Amino acid sequence: MIQRRQTIYLFLAVVISALLFFMPLASFNANGNIMKFTIFGIQNPIETITLSTTYTWPLVVLTALMTLIPLVTIFLYKKRELQVRLCRLAMLINIIFIGLVFIYYESDILGVIVAVENDIYNLNVAYFIGMAFPLVNLVLEILAIRGIKKDIALLKSIDRLR
Repeated sequence: MIQRRQTIYLFLAVVISALLFFMPLASFNANGNIMKFTIFGIQNPIETITLSTTYTWPLVVLTALMTLIPLVTIFLYKKRELQVRLCRLAMLINIIFIGLVFIYYESDILGVIVAVENDIYNLNVAYFIGMAFPLVNLVLEILAIRGIKKDIALLKSIDRLR
């Protein structure tokens, strides 16, 4: 039963989450100095330095969990109720990731940029597609839960016929 529709959704969620390790989430242009925000910290590609990497470890952990939980869920196809619970856990982790980035790190990033640049008169923020990946994962996990619940309902109806 590994060739189910929800397996495709979960596999896509794994791939999309793994892409967060390689893609920036946002770019900040402060006085002509471009800095990129990734899950590993704020990076200045011109000087090839990484600023303040220590405080982004929660993003790295959440991204690893966003990748591993759907991958484990794929191989638990005989335990459908556990699959539903794991998908809900993955959805919660995606929501926490989004909340951390938009609520906590947004102000922290601006503080780091102000500390580096001292005088910011022109700050432009550009969000990359990496910011949409947790939202796409939410949709994929909702679709996977719907597919798993359909399988549960199908198996219950077959058991009633016996």
